[in-house]
Amino acid sequence: MNFAIGVDGGGTWTRAVVVDQDGHELGRGETEGAVVTTHEPEAAAEAVRQAVDRALVNTSLSAPGDILWAGLSGAGNDEARTAIEDVLVKSHVAEKIVVSTDVEVAFHDAFGFGPGIMLVAGTGSIAWARRPDGTVVRVGGWGQHIGDEGSGYQIGMDALRCITRAEDGRDGPTALRDTILRHLGLEDVQGLVGWIGIASKREIAALVPLITQAAAQDDPASKGILELAIQGCRRHLEAIFEISGPWVDQPPVVALWGGLLRSGGPLHDEILRVVGDYGLEILVRDPDPALGAARLALEQGLSNRQ
Repeated sequence: MNFAIGVDGGGTWTRAVVVDQDGHELGRGETEGAVVTTHEPEAAAEAVRQAVDRALVNTSLSAPGDILWAGLSGAGNDEARTAIEDVLVKSHVAEKIVVSTDVEVAFHDAFGFGPGIMLVAGTGSIAWARRPDGTVVRVGGWGQHIGDEGSGYQIGMDALRCITRAEDGRDGPTALRDTILRHLGLEDVQGLVGWIGIASKREIAALVPLITQAAAQDDPASKGILELAIQGCRRHLEAIFEISGPWVDQPPVVALWGGLLRSGGPLHDEILRVVGDYGLEILVRDPDPALGAARLALEQGLSNRQ
């Protein structure tokens, strides 16, 4: 084996890591998000290819790699996974292609093949656990239309709804109105109707820093929005802890992942307190999903050689 590639693709970023046969990191690259859809898998495949190209640019290596493991948002069903695998195979980025979800590769970096709980809140949200017997359970991950509680997308949408309610007089005024209109280059609230019709999930979630800034300045609407997100994450954790148990020998370690929960993220400290309320141990580092994918790629490649 010459080199393996691990890719983590979510709603905001796609990151690639290249490692040699001993697992030593050779290069990294990133580009925009890669969310798999069955009707247009080419967009996610292009993001994967760009991230890999950028990871290889400062090495003496070139595609194809021996094996690529891509953990991608939206790849949780067979139809989507097959669609993106077919496109990636044709791209010749690696001799062998394996696709899983982005949560799986993040979990692998945090826990390997062992037990644990992972709470995720970034552009979307989900909770994932592996029991000591190896079985896997999940909570959430239902997507932007019927799920994503506690996510950046939900926070962004709640902010837009607050603005329109305030415009109607159904709610009190909020500092979010002028802040978000200025950020989007819109003249009035009516312009939000056109913007939301073409905005991506990533663009809506990208409003989060504006909301956290307004909350820090005591805007009541913004503080309420963040509290709703915290409650959404809390309910994910409560449910995953309940359905993954009982944890007889010792309580599980909890890993936090995603832009809202990583170290320094806007919900990190509050969710740490929630985890503490359950008496659970927290993983002290942020997971590195792309590296987790690279390790899975190596393990897959080595097993094929035996």
